[in-house]
Amino acid sequence: MSAHDGINAANAEAARAAGWPELAGTPAQIPWAISVRADKMREFDTGAAEESMSDVDRVLFREALLRQTQASEWIDCRSHPWPALALRWLTPDERAALLAKGADRP
Repeated sequence: MSAHDGINAANAEAARAAGWPELAGTPAQIPWAISVRADKMREFDTGAAEESMSDVDRVLFREALLRQTQASEWIDCRSHPWPALALRWLTPDERAALLAKGADRP
């Protein structure tokens, strides 16, 4: 058992306890992606708290991140900051609503 196995197992247990959805992928991808997702969600929790983001937007971005269940997506995007991932995984309607809200600002 490597050090990564222990980290991946701890992240998987924390994800289950938090009620996050299971990830789909190959047996090699899933543990790795679980840890990538855990890292990005910690990054989100820290970043969202530091930014002047409304509670509605915070919920929207958290939902967009957590609904991504493809392990390969988490792995492929591991070097991107959480805002890029959240925007990538918003639905077209969610993106349009954010753009419309931004257009209303002076």
